[in-house]
Amino acid sequence: MGWWTEKRFRMIQNNLRDIDAGMDVDRYVETLKEFGADVCMVGCGGITAFYPTQLECQKTSLYLRDDFFGNLLRKCHENKIRVIARFDFSKTHIQFLQEHPEWYSKSIQGEPVLYNDTAAVCVNGPYQQECSLQILEEVIGNYPVDGVFFNMFGYQTRDYSNQYVGICQCDSCRQRFAQYCGMELPKEEKEEDPAYSKYKEFKKFTTEDLLSKIYHKVKSLNKEVAVCTYSHRNVDLVRSESNSAVDRPYPFWMMASENNVSCVQGTFDDKYSSNCVINAVDIFYRFMGVSPYLNELRLYGDMAAGGNLDWCIIGGFETYPDKRNFEGVKRIFRFHEKYEGYFSSLQSCASILLVNPLGSGTDAQKEYLGIYKMLKEAHLLFDVMDARETAILESKADAYAAVILPGVEELPSSTSEALEKSRAVIIGTGLTFRNSRENLKRLFSVTLGEKLEKVRGSYMLTEPKKVFTHFQDRDWVYLDKDYYFMQPDTENLNYMPLISAGMYGPPERCFGHEVTEQSCISVREGKSVYYPWMPGLLYYSHGYEDFKNLFLDVLPIQGNDRIHVSAPPCAEVFFHRCGKGTYLLQILNYSGFNGTMFYEPLPVEAHISFPGLEVKKVQQLREDGKRKMACDGSLKVTVKGLYMAILITAKE
Repeated sequence: MGWWTEKRFRMIQNNLRDIDAGMDVDRYVETLKEFGADVCMVGCGGITAFYPTQLECQKTSLYLRDDFFGNLLRKCHENKIRVIARFDFSKTHIQFLQEHPEWYSKSIQGEPVLYNDTAAVCVNGPYQQECSLQILEEVIGNYPVDGVFFNMFGYQTRDYSNQYVGICQCDSCRQRFAQYCGMELPKEEKEEDPAYSKYKEFKKFTTEDLLSKIYHKVKSLNKEVAVCTYSHRNVDLVRSESNSAVDRPYPFWMMASENNVSCVQGTFDDKYSSNCVINAVDIFYRFMGVSPYLNELRLYGDMAAGGNLDWCIIGGFETYPDKRNFEGVKRIFRFHEKYEGYFSSLQSCASILLVNPLGSGTDAQKEYLGIYKMLKEAHLLFDVMDARETAILESKADAYAAVILPGVEELPSSTSEALEKSRAVIIGTGLTFRNSRENLKRLFSVTLGEKLEKVRGSYMLTEPKKVFTHFQDRDWVYLDKDYYFMQPDTENLNYMPLISAGMYGPPERCFGHEVTEQSCISVREGKSVYYPWMPGLLYYSHGYEDFKNLFLDVLPIQGNDRIHVSAPPCAEVFFHRCGKGTYLLQILNYSGFNGTMFYEPLPVEAHISFPGLEVKKVQQLREDGKRKMACDGSLKVTVKGLYMAILITAKE
């Protein structure tokens, strides 16, 4: 097992510019120590070499006066700080373009894809296929690096200004695509085009193939080097980001860190999450940081979900013009360092599994985020799993009381069979399996018919009231987005009759609605629940609590046998086992978030009981040490800041 498996680390990534090759290395290392970081990630090779490379396929920084990377690595190791070398093989300096045109991507017009003084290279070209391995061999052969990270790995169809540059038309792509499927390379991203459908498979295959070559090359050179990039295949550390963008459409997703970490931690036993909290407000505005409250909540989210702490700025500490977030990062890193034994030992206590439909499209992802938000606001403990890892899902499903499939397009028959045989109640929302008749029938005993074309103006009748306990005074809830007519088997229980659309204007004509025989929820008692519409997407996009309550009223799991929480929805609760007879309760306070801004949070009260535990001792983890708390079987706490952690010693 590698060093990255031993404990959760605290990493700072400094995205080095060419001019940073003259940085004061001693001062840099001292600043890392001030932060409490035990890992750093810095530029090493690719677009720019920050060491005196002997290879002709790299250009060294014009500002390099000595062996910057080698000196930094040595001094970091002297101070027990590990170093992950950052590479970017997506581009080179344009000086190589004329001599090696075969390295580069080509636009539809047959032109190289340029940005400033760089040119984009292709996944299938000799630079990425061969030169990248030579660079890694040179670096790992000469320097005892602890890890390697690859930026912008894979195919790039947009440049740094987010301008669309299209599908690469280089000779390497044309030849390899023809070998792959015998088809001509598509020029446009048209979903209805069979060649483009094949091209998406081709991109996945070739990217994973290259990463496999790189991974095995690294391990052959030094198996103790951790491999990290934005992939879940052929890596040791799965990279993701919590970032912001000024043009990103709302709603603002504030739980990105815990979501990203949970998906890795809940899926893999042999990989770890390194979710990078990006300090900058956008890629265009790298030199200004986001709100300190947002920055800290993202780091707390990494920590609370059991991931590594990972934070990034551009350039060095001394030259960075916005130091407002520095002290908050130092405080969180030092807290993590003080209690890293607990954070490195977190084990799930969840009885619900939420499957993340990665790869199933934008609407499926919104459906998932909406269900994620519902569960968090209801303070229900759940794990997250990547839907693409079907073999792992098959092996783990039986450990849960409920498995939720939001917007999942397809699963292999073996996975569907494993879910059917498990003890879990299977819940399908967001039109899961809409095009998979066999899986729908097997897991939910329903068949889907035509799409409701005139959905706007439709409603759902909140009956029976004994099920929908939140709706004693509200009989109709509006329906929007996609709905498909559903034919359940006769043994199913069917809730919420569909109310057909009536006239909605002018007011004098607002009538004509009819209660139909179609239902909006179908239940196989004790086995499954199916929604032929999109409660998660509607909650995520529109925010009406009715959609959450419609989901929670039918959810067969209403609590956890170890912990019950009564708190406002803005209190996000984590509860993990962290050792024999010890548990860690963590609360994040999102009360300062108003939809677009993050302000200082208001005090939030939470009442916690432990029905399945005999509590022996309760201690709050503080920056100045542990403080004993009174507990008579239940706990009342007030979270005055962004975060609170409580250690519980108990017997089951």
